[in-house]
Amino acid sequence: MKGQPLIPFLLIGVAGLFLMLVLSFVGLSQPGEEDENGDENGEEASVEMGAELYEENCLSCHGDDMEGETGPAIAGDDPDTVLSAIEEGPGTMPEDLVTGEEAEAVAEYVSEGGE
Repeated sequence: MKGQPLIPFLLIGVAGLFLMLVLSFVGLSQPGEEDENGDENGEEASVEMGAELYEENCLSCHGDDMEGETGPAIAGDDPDTVLSAIEEGPGTMPEDLVTGEEAEAVAEYVSEGGE
């Protein structure tokens, strides 16, 4: 190997790339945290986000216990009904205070009664 000093380095590089490729496939085939626990982590994050958004945007009218103050009682309402109200803004409620995933998170939080 005195005449070709690059061959050992080349072999080490190829072996390293092969090892990285194999370990990548092994890592991809392992079940992740989300797979083991269903979607619990995502649901918890959604409920937490819903609670924060409710506090920021809804609490002043619907109250701590969602039993209504200047706005109507909403605790335990159907999520689709709550989502529709968020999007359309019935009565004096402003529409689209939150949108998309945020609106869905608030609707889920309200439908569960804030739990």
